[in-house]
Amino acid sequence: MKIRRFALAVAGLSLVTGATVAGQATAGVQGKPGPEFAAAVKAQAAGACNVQVGAVDNTGEASADAIYATKPLTAGGPMDFKYFPIRASATWYYTGRTTPKSYYSAYVLQGANLYLARANYEFGDATAPTAQRVGTGWAGFSTIATSNVLGSKGHKFLYGLHGNGSLYRYNVTTGAVKSYGSAPGYSGFKAITVISETAAYDTLLASTKAGALWTIHIPVTAPFKATLKLVRSTGFKAYDYLVAQRCGASSTMLAGLSKTSQVATAYAVSHANGTKTVINPLGTVELHSKASSVRLLRTQSDGPQLLGE
Repeated sequence: MKIRRFALAVAGLSLVTGATVAGQATAGVQGKPGPEFAAAVKAQAAGACNVQVGAVDNTGEASADAIYATKPLTAGGPMDFKYFPIRASATWYYTGRTTPKSYYSAYVLQGANLYLARANYEFGDATAPTAQRVGTGWAGFSTIATSNVLGSKGHKFLYGLHGNGSLYRYNVTTGAVKSYGSAPGYSGFKAITVISETAAYDTLLASTKAGALWTIHIPVTAPFKATLKLVRSTGFKAYDYLVAQRCGASSTMLAGLSKTSQVATAYAVSHANGTKTVINPLGTVELHSKASSVRLLRTQSDGPQLLGE
């Protein structure tokens, strides 16, 4: 069995009042990969660092692009497929199996409910989404993210930004969603993505509504106590969502996206060290998504834990 992690965030999705995720989960793969997909496959074979982003529109149509750190940037994705509308999403994890089929799984928000969603997926095969409701009362959360550290000293945490200005943490190691601390003072933040996940701590990379960029270093112990470091005071206001993926030993490939654009901007980010962190723009690239705006973002890793800070 092979596990890979995919970090997702969702923007601008309409809620489906009174409907459950599982009730909408009818799907089949549609269309064919475009010519850009061949270029992306070639970039992948060359070992280029990448961030995978995707979109889910209001009807539940899903599409994806892999953005590779080539010169210029290369982006391309597989065929679109039918999923279901969701409001926000945490990290998706891909589990490769021979029997039964490989699948993706993640915590997602629809309305005020938290679901653990799963989608069986193979190229050229049907996608069969299912979901189990695991919590209610989540209407106030705007964005969620997860860390997943494997091993005997590992952990699985779910983080969420709430409209009351607090950052919440939940322990989901056993499958149950258990409160594991929170802190006020985050009302100015807009987007979060995990850049480090170790046995001792997690680190979120977060942007503010004013455009600043911060790291949020959170030890795994209780009580919840985070250390914030400013990375940049300006420059990230245009992005509603940040998506990060490890590149090399401890660097990060970062993508910034907005709700109203099909263009992604990518950055190469050094090991995070406050304002001394090196951030080099890699360029912009247009996504192939059919959605009218960017709705769902995904990053991909083929194995090692995130170690960006």
